[in-house]
Amino acid sequence: MSLAHAKYEKKQKRIRINGIFYAIISSASFGFSPLFSLSLIAAGLSNFDVLSYRWGVAAAALMIYAACKKKSLRLSSFDEAWKIILLSALRAITSVTLLIGYANIASGVASTINFMYPAIVAFCMMFFFGEHKSPVTIGCIALSILGVYLLASGDGLAIEGGDTTIGLTCSIISAFAFAAYYIFMKRLKADKIEAVKFTTWLMLLSTVYFLACGFIFDGKITLVTGTKEWMNIAGLGLWATMVSNFTGVKAVRRIGPTFTSILGALQPLTAVILGILFLNEHPSLKTFAGISIILITVTMIVAHKRKK
Repeated sequence: MSLAHAKYEKKQKRIRINGIFYAIISSASFGFSPLFSLSLIAAGLSNFDVLSYRWGVAAAALMIYAACKKKSLRLSSFDEAWKIILLSALRAITSVTLLIGYANIASGVASTINFMYPAIVAFCMMFFFGEHKSPVTIGCIALSILGVYLLASGDGLAIEGGDTTIGLTCSIISAFAFAAYYIFMKRLKADKIEAVKFTTWLMLLSTVYFLACGFIFDGKITLVTGTKEWMNIAGLGLWATMVSNFTGVKAVRRIGPTFTSILGALQPLTAVILGILFLNEHPSLKTFAGISIILITVTMIVAHKRKK
C-alpha cells in the first residue's frame, strides 16, 4: 500500500511540476504580444491588419492540430454556436482595445491594467451576481484602483506619438471585456464545450471580425510579403497566441485555474521587461509601484477566492 501511495504521490508531483511549467510558458509567451504587435505596426500595418494575421495564423495552426488529432470541429447545436459567437466578440473587443492601448501608452502598463480582469470579475460577481462580499477582496480591489491611479500619474506612462487618455481608456475597456468574457463563459457553461473546438472557432470568428473591420474602416487588408514581418506574425500568432492558449489549457487541467491565474502575473512582467529592452520604455518609480500593487492585489484576490 505504501509503495502504491509513493508511486501516486510521485505521479501527482510530476503532474504539478508540468502544470507549473505550462503556466509559466503560457503567461510569459503572452507577454511577447506587445513586442511583436508594435513591430508590425511600425512596419506600416494597421491594427486590424495585425489582429487579422494574429488570429488567422493561430486558427490555421489549431485547425491543422485538430486534423492531426482527428478532433471534430463541428458545432453540435445552436446553443454552442451562439455562445461561441458572443464570447468570440468579447475576446475580439479585448484584443483590439488592448492593441490600441499598446500603441498609445507603455506596453507594460497596458498589460498590467489588462491583468486586473480577475479583480473586475470578483467585483461583478459580488455586486451583480450575489456572491458573498468579502472585506479582503473589496480591500484588494480598492488597492488595485490605487495602482491604476499611480500608473496613470507616473512619468513612465507616455510613449512617443501616443495619446495617454486613449491608451488608458482602451486598456481599461480591454480588462472589462476580458472579465465579461470569463463571467459569461462560466455563467453560460461554455467551458463545457470541447477545448480545441471552442478555441478554434473563437479564433476563426475573431479573424472574420478583424478582416471585416479592416475592409470597412481601412478599405483593405495589407498583404505582407517581407520575411521580417512574417517572422513577427509567426511570433505573434503561434508563440504569443496559439502556444499561450494551448499551454494555458494544459496548466489549468494540471494545477487548476487559481494557481494558473497567479502565475499569469508573469505576462505583464514579461511585457515590462521587453518594453524596457526593445521598445525604449522607461518606467518611473510611480509606474513600478502601481504595477507592483496591481500584481500583488490581483494575486491576493485569486488566492483568497481559492481559500474561501
